[in-house]
Amino acid sequence: MKGPRLLLIGALFAAFILGLYRSAVPRLQAFAIAAYHDQVVKRMVKSKESLVTGPGFRLGLYRPELPYHFQKVFEVEDSLDARVSIISFYQAWGEGKAHDLNRGLLDNIARGGYVPMITWEPWVSAFESHKGASPESSLVMVAEGEFDGYIRAWAREAVRFGRPMYLRYAHEFSNPWYGWSSKYGNDEATFIRAWKHVHGIFREEGARNVAFVWNPYQPSDTLFYPGPEFVDWIGLDVFNFGPVAENGYWIGFSSVLQGLYRSVEGFRKPVMVAEAGSVSEGGSKEEWYREMFRDLASGRFPLVKALVVFDNPSSKAPNGLPVDLSMTSDSTLYARLKAEGLVRKLGIPPKPR
Repeated sequence: MKGPRLLLIGALFAAFILGLYRSAVPRLQAFAIAAYHDQVVKRMVKSKESLVTGPGFRLGLYRPELPYHFQKVFEVEDSLDARVSIISFYQAWGEGKAHDLNRGLLDNIARGGYVPMITWEPWVSAFESHKGASPESSLVMVAEGEFDGYIRAWAREAVRFGRPMYLRYAHEFSNPWYGWSSKYGNDEATFIRAWKHVHGIFREEGARNVAFVWNPYQPSDTLFYPGPEFVDWIGLDVFNFGPVAENGYWIGFSSVLQGLYRSVEGFRKPVMVAEAGSVSEGGSKEEWYREMFRDLASGRFPLVKALVVFDNPSSKAPNGLPVDLSMTSDSTLYARLKAEGLVRKLGIPPKPR
């Protein structure tokens, strides 16, 4: 009897050890991964300071096919003999891989020598738990931590990417198109709380490489400014929809920019024109873009250190009508910009040889 009993005790002990091992290994692996992230990965992150205080003027491009296909970027660089620095694209909050921070895409952008700028849109209705829900006061949920797991996962992936990048979070916060806008009850105090909360999570995770871009929609949006320590760049959007817009008329680049610029220049932050585009109806699109380069090169807007062209041939006017806002649709523009030397006057570096 002694032998079988010892065998049974031995088997039970072995099963106990095996169970302990199986339960301990995942915890040990998680601990090792977290320790490596904290002690190694975070320390390898490159600071965003090169984006904030670096010299020169940055040219950027948004295209609907970016960041997957770069043919238009190469065409712009070849045509202007100018370096495109910023690759702009948009990503909505939500569940599933399509809403995660895709580090493979960021690595691909960086391999080309470009800097990614993600316009990060907090559409909380894209989460299953809020599917179909009204966006009313959605930023309250952000500020109170309901989406911390999602935000933290993004911050950690940004750390793993490790190179400087722009994050243009909750842009145009008084534009009624957007669920995080003041139209849906997201007042100034709520917006600022939510902004600081998101910024704080990125700071906690060690995302020193992320430059936050605060992007108002109209001059009165200065009430939504979260404070200098929470903002790295200010983005401004400059569009001319001409007569396509309801009660619209042709309006020059500087006429749009001037009011926005004056409202934010007191913050003394570097400014980027984060979106810029014009229709052709009602005037000369070529002249509008030439005016854009001339005015930025004139020194009238000294805080503007970057320009991102919104090169979208299938966009929409504020009234929902389809419009072509692409700069690349005008075949004569590049030659004129080069002939006038406007790219060099602006300080955009030449295309790398």
